[in-house]
Amino acid sequence: MLGRLPTKIARAIELFTLTSLLPSGDWGAMTFHPDTLCPFCGLGCGDIGIDRGEAGISARPTGCPQADRLFHRSAPVPTDGRMGGTPLSIDDAIAKAAQLLGASRAPLIAGLAADVNGVLAALTLAERIGATVDHERSDALFRNLAVLRRFGWSVTTLAELRNRCDLVLVAGPDPAAAFPRLWERWVAPEPAFVPGGARSIIFLGGDPLPETVQCLGGRIETSGLSGEAGQDLTTLVGRLRTALAGRAAQNEPMTALAARLRAARYAVVAWAAGLFDGPQPDMIVEGLVRLVRSVDGTTRCAGLPLAGADNLIGANQACGWRTGFPLRTGFEGGAPLHDPERFAWQTRLRDADVTLWISAFRPALPSFTTGGSVIMLAPPEMTVMPEPALFIPVGTPGIDHAGDVFRTDGVVALHADALIDRGLASVADVIGRILAALDRPTADKEAAGC
Repeated sequence: MLGRLPTKIARAIELFTLTSLLPSGDWGAMTFHPDTLCPFCGLGCGDIGIDRGEAGISARPTGCPQADRLFHRSAPVPTDGRMGGTPLSIDDAIAKAAQLLGASRAPLIAGLAADVNGVLAALTLAERIGATVDHERSDALFRNLAVLRRFGWSVTTLAELRNRCDLVLVAGPDPAAAFPRLWERWVAPEPAFVPGGARSIIFLGGDPLPETVQCLGGRIETSGLSGEAGQDLTTLVGRLRTALAGRAAQNEPMTALAARLRAARYAVVAWAAGLFDGPQPDMIVEGLVRLVRSVDGTTRCAGLPLAGADNLIGANQACGWRTGFPLRTGFEGGAPLHDPERFAWQTRLRDADVTLWISAFRPALPSFTTGGSVIMLAPPEMTVMPEPALFIPVGTPGIDHAGDVFRTDGVVALHADALIDRGLASVADVIGRILAALDRPTADKEAAGC
C-alpha cells in the first residue's frame, strides 16, 4: 500500500521535511524575486515574493497556506533515484523504468500533476505503451464535465467575476478551502464596471459566513443563508429553483433570494464540486447549472465552477489537444478511447501491473493500494511509506524549471519561470529519456539487421 499516514501525522511530516532541510544559519547572498507566479491551486496568483539564498528558497508570507508551505524548498537535495529504497543513479533508474513500462501488460499513468509539457510527454508515453491516463484530482473535474456533456452550461471567468459581478452566490462549502486567496484576489477588489463598486456575497448551504470572508471586514457586504436543519445542498438548490419559478410562498427566504438574483446586474454562481459531499455530487452541479439558466433569462448570470489544483485544467486541455477526448482516456487498443468510469485512476489501479505516478507540484500523495509495481516521479521531499518499486526525483514547475499551467477557469495559460537550480530534471525530460530507452532496443535490432 502506498499513501498518506493519518492526516495530522502526514501534514506534520510534510512541514518538517520542507522546513528542517533548510539550514537555520546564514543563507549567504540573498536575492528577492517579486511578483512570482504561484502554480499550485489554480488561481494563478502572480504577486508572490520569494527570497532565494544558497540554502534554498522561501516565500514571504502571503496569507495562503499552500504558497507559504510549497514555495519553501531547500538546496541541495538528493538527486539520485531509489529502487525499493536503495539509491541508484538516474541513468539506471531511467533504464529500470523503461524495462518495467515496456514489459507491462496493463500500464497506468496517473497523478499527472505536471506542467503542460510534462503532460504532453506523458500522453506520448501512454500511446507508446498502451497506457491509461488520469489526473489525481479529476473527480472534481468530472463532476462538472458530466453536467456539461448532458446539459451544457454558461460559465464565466475570474476576470469577469472581479470586474463586472455585483452579486456572488456561493453554493456549498467555502471554495477558499481549496483556493485560499479567492476572495482577496478576485472578489474584494472594487469592480471596474459596477456603479458604486458594490458587491454582495450570499452563501447557500455550508457555513453562512466563513472566516475567510469575515476577514475582509466591511469592504463587501456578506449575507448568510443556511437551510433548515437536516436539509442538504441538493434540497436548498431545489427550493431556490422553485422560488425562481414563482412557486414558493412570499415569506419563504428563497423568494427573497430569487428576487435579489433577478435584480442583479451580473450574478455569478460559484461552486467547488470537489468539496461536495454525498453520493451524487454531479446532480448538485446540474441543479446549479439549471438555476443559472433560469436567472440568465431575465438578467446576466453565469456559473463559476472552481477546480484545477496541480494543473488539472492544463492536463485536461492537453489531453483534448492530443486525443480529442478529456482525461480518463486509454490507449490499450492502439487508438484513444475515453470512458470516465472505466478509466478513472482509482478503478484502473485494480488491474494495473505497472503504475507511473506523476506528482511534480507537491510532496504529498493520496492514499491508494495496488497489486502492481509503482514508478514515482515526484519532488525529492516526497515521503512515501512504504517505498515504491522505483522513485525518480523531478523538479517542480515554477521552482526548478519553467513551465506552463492553466488557471482554474480554463481560459488563461500562465508561464512560470524557474527560481532555483537544484539539479532536478523536469517530468518532460525524464519521460523523454524513458521514451528514448524504450526505443533503443528496436534501434539496436535494426542496426544488427534483425
